Amino acid sequence: MSTTKISSTTPGKLYDRSFALAFICNLLFVPANTLLVHYAQWIEYLHAGDRERALIDLGYITSSGVIISFLTRPWLGQMVNRFGSKNMWMIGYIFFLFGFLSNLFITDVNAMLYISRGIICLGVACVFTSSITYITVTTPEDRRTEAIGILGVSGFFGFIIGPLLGDFILGAQPTAEDFQLFFWTGSGSILTSMAILLFMPATSGNRAKGTLSLRRFLTTVKKYWPGSIVYVNAAFGLCMTVPLHLLKKFILDESLTAPVFGTIGFITIFYVIYAGWGITIRLLVKSAPDRIGRRKVLLVGIIAMVLGYIGFCFITPDRLWALIIPAFCCGTGHGLTYHCMTSLTLESFPAKHRGTGTALAMMAFDFSAVVGMPIIAWIVVVAGYNVMFLSIAATVTVVSGIFFYQHGVR
Repeated sequence: MSTTKISSTTPGKLYDRSFALAFICNLLFVPANTLLVHYAQWIEYLHAGDRERALIDLGYITSSGVIISFLTRPWLGQMVNRFGSKNMWMIGYIFFLFGFLSNLFITDVNAMLYISRGIICLGVACVFTSSITYITVTTPEDRRTEAIGILGVSGFFGFIIGPLLGDFILGAQPTAEDFQLFFWTGSGSILTSMAILLFMPATSGNRAKGTLSLRRFLTTVKKYWPGSIVYVNAAFGLCMTVPLHLLKKFILDESLTAPVFGTIGFITIFYVIYAGWGITIRLLVKSAPDRIGRRKVLLVGIIAMVLGYIGFCFITPDRLWALIIPAFCCGTGHGLTYHCMTSLTLESFPAKHRGTGTALAMMAFDFSAVVGMPIIAWIVVVAGYNVMFLSIAATVTVVSGIFFYQHGVR
């Protein structure tokens, strides 16, 4: 176990032991989190195949879980500032593990399912707030965007491993035993990541006096408000509702379960292309945001994401190959957008308040799931999936257009 502490300054070296261990921890955590792209299948199983009811409940359960994450973010950010990102990272793992394993005791859709999802979302909120803060306070300031981007590469690997593993475990007609293996597998990945986290050097927390309060959070946010980039975070969060929550339901409802290539199904192909290309483009242009400007790279990413959502509309049971369009475009969007957007959000916050800045960025992301998930589920029921895809594309276009109108692309 490491007892070494590193200060909240920006050293000259980027790829050191701290970064390597953070990368590995994230590489092990994200597959467990992305196993939950199959959560819709779990809800449908509990509803004994009632697809419409399962879709509505999926929207409410997802939204209620994220509400807990959203409401706790102000305190989580301040706790990261106070107690250090490594300590809060471990606490996040404990919450996630408890919520994940609690699904083993659920046999129908009841209050326990909502509580379980809420605890999982609280864990995810704590882990991502802590990990991003850790990276931004332990890496050189002039390479911060690159650091966030390369850490995100481990997340892309998780986007490949988690859905693929879940598809392998659950298959088309999962049983109770399949779901037990599903939840135990994710828990094993978390436990391994927890063990590695013990060896990471700790950051020194902000020991300044003061209470952990909503008022303190709001005062800090007001003082260091980063501008309309916060709304771009929310728009990106809306984009992520489909790959994180709704893609599996889309496949089941639209009868897209036939093999796409050989015996390989839709969801496996989609995530391999989405994440594989996301990794590739992130690595190819890893220094571009700091070299040519973050807003330029962000603009290209946003355009790609919008085109990807339009591309979803071309997918039918007879045109399963068309999944390549949104997979490549959305993978490009994610690969170019997230680290630029996050870096722009955090640049106005000094190191000692970086946890608060990260919490603000994550709150904007969560807001889209809190408000958007029930709405887009309702749109699907009333008007169908294509209208939902186009609605997301239009929303992202308008919000991003406002940001670039105000700030330009330089």
